[in-house]
Amino acid sequence: MQLSLPSPPSPPPATSRSSSPCLGMSQRKGWRATTSSMNPLDGDEGWHSAGNDLSGSGSGEPPPAPAPKRRGRKPGPRTNGPTISHVEAERQRRDKLNRRFCDLRAAVPTVSRMNKASLLADAAAYIGELRDRVEQLEAEAKQATAASAAVTTAAAAATHSFGLGLLQEKLGLEVRMVAGLDAAALRLTTTAACHAPAHLMLALRSLDLQVQHACVCRVGGMTVQDAVVDVPAGLRDERCLRAALLHRLQQSG
Repeated sequence: MQLSLPSPPSPPPATSRSSSPCLGMSQRKGWRATTSSMNPLDGDEGWHSAGNDLSGSGSGEPPPAPAPKRRGRKPGPRTNGPTISHVEAERQRRDKLNRRFCDLRAAVPTVSRMNKASLLADAAAYIGELRDRVEQLEAEAKQATAASAAVTTAAAAATHSFGLGLLQEKLGLEVRMVAGLDAAALRLTTTAACHAPAHLMLALRSLDLQVQHACVCRVGGMTVQDAVVDVPAGLRDERCLRAALLHRLQQSG
């Protein structure tokens, strides 16, 4: 009985290596690189990475552009409380606005109509009136300050230089402010000098004191003059008004 043995494998042809050794080395290197990149032990990731490298290197297309940034209002930070829907937020905003309009309605004294547009117009007009009033009061305060300074200077001068003349001419001036009115009652007693009422009227005119009532009489050689005059804001003090009148009487006499 005879057994047949398998024939040994035939060796690879030696012509390829002998004819071009450089070509054989490059083929072996390329084979090793390909087999290393496509190692089946790495699983599917190896095959996919190899395919991506080949496709990316061979296509030559630019990488995709990044997505554009979103414009507009960014959402605010979330609170720990329950979220409010848009309808509920709008309702709260309207309630708050209505409360503000009610407060504005209570602050404005006169309102032409009971709508929001008329209320805003009346509020703007009222604010303009208040601003004008403030400017007027500031101007009056400045005038009063200037008048007070002038009266103080005049009082010092009159007290210093007019004391002797008062004793010689027996001049007596009484000033009394009228309660509740911006007016003052004056009584000037002088000797029977010439044109005593004219001197008093000139002094009142120089101080811009409007005369409401005036009376002149002569008793026992003395001239008595009574007058009620309107007093501006800067002279509503009995001492200041008396000093200013004495100074003006000295200049006119």
